Amino acid sequence: MIIQVVPFPSHLSGSLDGYLNALKNARSRMREELLFPREIDFEPLPHQVEVVKRVIYEMGTRAILADEVGLGKTIEAGLVLKEKMLRREVERALILTPASLTEQWRSEMLEKFGLEFTVARKVDDFSSELVISSIQRARREPYRSAAISTPWDMLIVDEAHHARNPKTQNHDLVRAIRSKFLLLLTATPVSNSLKEIYYLADLVRPGIFGTYREFVSRYFSDRRGLDVANAEELKMKLYGVMVRNRRRDVFVDLTSRVVRTHIAEQSHGERELYDLVLEFLRREENKLRVISYAKAATSSPRTVAKMAWRALEREKNLGTRDLLLRIYRAGMDAEFSKLSLLGRVAESVESGVIFTGYLETQREIGEYLSSLGFDVHLYHGGMGSEEKGRAIENFRSRGGFLVATDSGGEGLNLQFVNTMVNFDLPWNPMRVEQRIGRIHRIGQLRDVYVVNLAYGDTVEEHILEILDKKIDLFRSVVGEVDAILGALERNFESIIAEILMKARSREEMRREFERIGESMARMRSEFERISEVNDEIFSRFELGVVGGA
Repeated sequence: MIIQVVPFPSHLSGSLDGYLNALKNARSRMREELLFPREIDFEPLPHQVEVVKRVIYEMGTRAILADEVGLGKTIEAGLVLKEKMLRREVERALILTPASLTEQWRSEMLEKFGLEFTVARKVDDFSSELVISSIQRARREPYRSAAISTPWDMLIVDEAHHARNPKTQNHDLVRAIRSKFLLLLTATPVSNSLKEIYYLADLVRPGIFGTYREFVSRYFSDRRGLDVANAEELKMKLYGVMVRNRRRDVFVDLTSRVVRTHIAEQSHGERELYDLVLEFLRREENKLRVISYAKAATSSPRTVAKMAWRALEREKNLGTRDLLLRIYRAGMDAEFSKLSLLGRVAESVESGVIFTGYLETQREIGEYLSSLGFDVHLYHGGMGSEEKGRAIENFRSRGGFLVATDSGGEGLNLQFVNTMVNFDLPWNPMRVEQRIGRIHRIGQLRDVYVVNLAYGDTVEEHILEILDKKIDLFRSVVGEVDAILGALERNFESIIAEILMKARSREEMRREFERIGESMARMRSEFERISEVNDEIFSRFELGVVGGA
């Protein structure tokens, strides 16, 4: 056996201490040389940048990101992913998330990081390099085999507390997927016992705590696993696999939200139109079509009328054609009572951003507000970047109202105004939160006013009741609703569509929405309970990038 002796570099002292100091200095320089700041168009918060450094340089990019709600775990994961891709250490990445959050992740990765993910809806989608899949889909065959058959460079699991139970399909799936790097995201790693920390940590770094029996013997001081023994030792172990920043440490405090809801009573024509649309929905089997028509019916009579007219060209069934024609005629004739309600709101607030989901509705809003003497600035996805820039600059300098569509509103930063109007309501609560986030973000110095307009006794009012009264969306810290909806096995919009397709009357529809509302209220209560448990347990440790080990 030949042993080659390599001398210390000549510029070092020749001692082991000198060599170790050089390594320490080199590592320090590496930590300062992150690549992503030159490749993104937004300014991450300081603690988010520090999380990236710690995850990459101290944790080997296998970590539990357990920041308290509202501190940007999605941003942190995206920054880590972007950095590893820029270093050519990641080409293939899989994101597993609850079904209700897939589109939010897709838009966030594209908007903030320029990463175009494929949302997996068929088996072949898993062959793409960047894939987002609901964990509900990925754990079923044949999708499961597709997910585990190819090694991934990075796996990101959102709402990872749904994988902490080793007896569940979620846990089995995460353990079965081969990935060089792994990020588990959850604000609530613990539900009832420290044992859940063991199983999450064991996914990130198998064997870190030994066997489960050894973990219990070493760190439980009570049978339930809520009182900690050897707390300092446990803290040091957790520090190697978990980051948990607290709001009070990173000082991310936003101004308050003030919510106002105004209900528009349907005119006779609007009520007739809505009943025709409900009749149409009960015949329909396509959920996406149901969602599209029901949303349009509570946006503008002309919007749903023109949608029905376009559908007539493709419809072969004579009965359905007759119904679509009646919807068209009723929509073109109906008085638009929500517009006059908007006019009264506009007189009281004088300036703000108004969101709608439809170009036709946007056009009508713009014409109506202009007729009342307001400066109106339109903003939608069909505009070029220069045209959009002029619209924002005119809005900033002249005031009045920016009327924006959801597709156009991605990426908007409007902290210079503090009023936002939901003219029509997205069914996806995350989309509502994104709208509010355009004005209620870091840099906003005033309290924010969120104004909701809704037609009375319609699906829109029922959804608003759930979002406002049952899960308190409009006053929640960003991220709380994600955690609540993450417990749903199905997409929230899909649940609503099923109610519309099955309910035989408005009364039956009301009862179904009340049932769903009570269920989501219980989910909110459970989330608050679990949050308190986590606060109690993690108050004993310091796992953030501000406090340090």
